[in-house]
Amino acid sequence: MHTLTPPALPGNATEQLLSNPDRGFRLEAYLNVATGQGMYQSADMDAFAAFHQALALHQTDRPTLAQTYFYLTDYKARPLDQIAFANMTRYLEMVAAAHMKVLLRFAYIWDDAHPLWQEPKLPQIIQHIQQLSRLFHQFAGTIHAVQAGFIGPWGEWHGDARQRTDETVILRTLLRSVPEEIQVQLRMYDMKTKNAPALSAVDQSRLGFHDDFLIGVPHEWNTGEDNDQAVAYQQYLRDTAHILQDGEMIWFWANPIYLKTPTIASQPFIQRLIDSHFTSLSLAHNYLEAQSGSFSAQELENELHNQGVKDYPGIPTTTSMLAWQYEPIDAETLTARHWPFQSAWFKDSQGQPLQRTVFDYIRDYLGYRLQVKKITWEPDVFASPVQVTLHNYGFAAPLGLTTVELLVVDTNEQVLGRTTLAPDDLQAGIDVAAMIPMIPGDQPAQIGVRLAARNGDGGRLANIVDHFDGTNWFAIH
Repeated sequence: MHTLTPPALPGNATEQLLSNPDRGFRLEAYLNVATGQGMYQSADMDAFAAFHQALALHQTDRPTLAQTYFYLTDYKARPLDQIAFANMTRYLEMVAAAHMKVLLRFAYIWDDAHPLWQEPKLPQIIQHIQQLSRLFHQFAGTIHAVQAGFIGPWGEWHGDARQRTDETVILRTLLRSVPEEIQVQLRMYDMKTKNAPALSAVDQSRLGFHDDFLIGVPHEWNTGEDNDQAVAYQQYLRDTAHILQDGEMIWFWANPIYLKTPTIASQPFIQRLIDSHFTSLSLAHNYLEAQSGSFSAQELENELHNQGVKDYPGIPTTTSMLAWQYEPIDAETLTARHWPFQSAWFKDSQGQPLQRTVFDYIRDYLGYRLQVKKITWEPDVFASPVQVTLHNYGFAAPLGLTTVELLVVDTNEQVLGRTTLAPDDLQAGIDVAAMIPMIPGDQPAQIGVRLAARNGDGGRLANIVDHFDGTNWFAIH
């Protein structure tokens, strides 16, 4: 029996993995589908220029995802027309050309102070979703997930808005309109439990989550709400192992309102990311609000009034993500907290130690981080199967991928064996052994591992390995 132990990727090469599809940091972007303009801080800009501006701001963060709001406000009482579809099509083509994917959300209400004047009737929402079905299918390879949207301010399904419509009909229509391979994310866990009786088991399995109020400690506005000992919360945690979980922090100026501290404490925040198997996280919040123009003094004033805050200590001088870029983290801390990591992540290619930060850790371990630990085969046994053992060091299974394909080829690149793993098989923190059955032929020369995305891209493994045409290749001859 021969065994190959491929070396892990050294820490100074970890940027190679930041381009992996369907994981990591994400942008936040907006399109008014009627005008082609942006929204909020970019309302006076062309939405396409605003996207590239946001991408340039976060160039060093290397996002591959963008939460993208398509605002249908101008169509609240009429069908979507050719102009709307032209703008949406052009926008998604732009995202695809940037080798990125969207977490796509549709909304009508941008003015949360006066929501009723922008709120559509149920039949109009249903017609729009049915119209959008062709867009979902046309750009299935560019969509990471669809967020349920449509209801309430920002499409976030706030309580009063849920009561004024039929959310079950909306959710069922959306699930029928979105391709089956794409998950639909919900804001709160009770949105799943309430609507589950009206959904098939398959549709229930497609429901992911986006938590838009991450502060590191339990809060009633978290997806699982604030009682982390409740039966429903524990079921939510179990569900997250098998679905796509997205999230965003609060704005940096809100930290003193909800936490009484200028920044979010890193360790409970990371624990939440791990426990809930987060795949993606917003760059728009608690990071570069001053540079992006998203800070609003009026919004701060409104929040202070709504929360009855009279002793606000002032706007913090930094943000959580900026602070985390200077907060060190080491292997001893990760080991003590039972958090996943590769030992090689703390060393460069010469074996010298690297200093790591909390920001680095979140950036590099969100979603999946797959390493081939060993390859075993019996060269003296005719057509003997090859076994490949993989380990996922990330926070989540690679659920945005379509499949993980493993193949064996000979020196003439003829395929001698092939097998696949479902993304859900590669859960965080476990070894997974895949057996590749062989057909009679020449001796195996290379093992290929392809992390296949819906758009045809292939991700990189956290190994020192050749990566060619989207496949990771290990020489074994």
